[in-house]
Amino acid sequence: MEPKLFGSLLILFVIAQVNSLPYDVHWLSGPTTIERDIQSIKQTVDIYCYTGTPKNLFTLWQTVKFNIKVKNDEFSQYLGDNPEQVYKEYTEDSYGWEVINLFQRKSHRSLSLDLFTPTCMAVNTKQKHNIELHVQRVDLWRVLMMASGLALIFASRSLSGNPVFFYLCGIFVGVSASFMVLVYYVSKLLPKKTLTYGILIGGWTVGVYLFQQAWENVRSLVSVYQSYLVWYTLLMGFVSFVVCYRVGPPRNQRSKNLVMWTLQIVGVLVTFFSSQYQEASAAIVIAALTAKYFPQSLLLSILGYWHRCFPPKPRLLTNEEYYEQGARETKQALDSLRRYCSSPDCAQWSIMLKLSDSKRFASFVEGNSHLSDDEVMNYESYAFSMERAKPVANSTRNHLEISDDDSSDYGDD
Repeated sequence: MEPKLFGSLLILFVIAQVNSLPYDVHWLSGPTTIERDIQSIKQTVDIYCYTGTPKNLFTLWQTVKFNIKVKNDEFSQYLGDNPEQVYKEYTEDSYGWEVINLFQRKSHRSLSLDLFTPTCMAVNTKQKHNIELHVQRVDLWRVLMMASGLALIFASRSLSGNPVFFYLCGIFVGVSASFMVLVYYVSKLLPKKTLTYGILIGGWTVGVYLFQQAWENVRSLVSVYQSYLVWYTLLMGFVSFVVCYRVGPPRNQRSKNLVMWTLQIVGVLVTFFSSQYQEASAAIVIAALTAKYFPQSLLLSILGYWHRCFPPKPRLLTNEEYYEQGARETKQALDSLRRYCSSPDCAQWSIMLKLSDSKRFASFVEGNSHLSDDEVMNYESYAFSMERAKPVANSTRNHLEISDDDSSDYGDD
């Protein structure tokens, strides 16, 4: 009784310790949505953990995200590799970090997770919110990235000398560079020392706040002066096109090689980072480069050696295929012979002197049949007699087989 009692006490102690934890862990492995209301706030902290997934080819284009739906930005978020680390950051909360979506200010917050590593998250807010683990089996954006990277690898040689591609890249680079120059001159007008002292005194959270305010101001300016921005983009695009047209596409082969290698490097990087399963994406990159730069002569040698070692098994023709092939090849050979006899390379008079029936030869060269009417009649009568002889032979064979069976039966009697 004592060992059983000790085991029961140990189990009760473990359960009590688990229940006494100051946080609740929600392990999520698939698409899940958890809703939390103000009335459901407990003394314990809710920690949401993604368990991770094993590596396989089905996860090549997969994406996993934590989506947080809350009405405003008044919430803090804590991440970690395990619940203990997340709870430690939650309790310390030295600065925390507030989720600031710089590109769209909506109630939908999204956080991409490492697909194969367990990740935990806790949210601190007094607002009603939803926590959703979104598992996207096939992320079309990742598929598009991999397809674009492979296309750049294989089409880099043709694109390096394509004028349309040259003008498009020149316009894109020109517009982007003009915006960078504009941002540089605008940044020269900002008070550097005041901004630096503010960041040093208030910490990096002040810098994030100032950056957020600057971004909001830029967004407001873009929304107000949207038409001016469109005209500015069109103007810079036109100027870039004029410059590219004046310079012209690269004509030197070394310049084309530099463009080709640059495109291939970009394609390799895009393909490699298009999937979180980087071992598989690296294998795809190696296979693509091998297929592109594999010597054609060596490939033909390998195929020839393979055919010599493992020759393909010949397929026998059926009777219908045999007669069809014979008629087709005979017609082609006769047409070829007729063309040769009509050509200047053929000595027609010498051939006619050696023939017993020169008129028949001349008739054949002019396009008539190479067979006479008597020969056609003899062939058709012979074929007809052979067709009539087939069922007779079959019936004779069946009669002989039946006779053999009957004789065996009589022998048994």
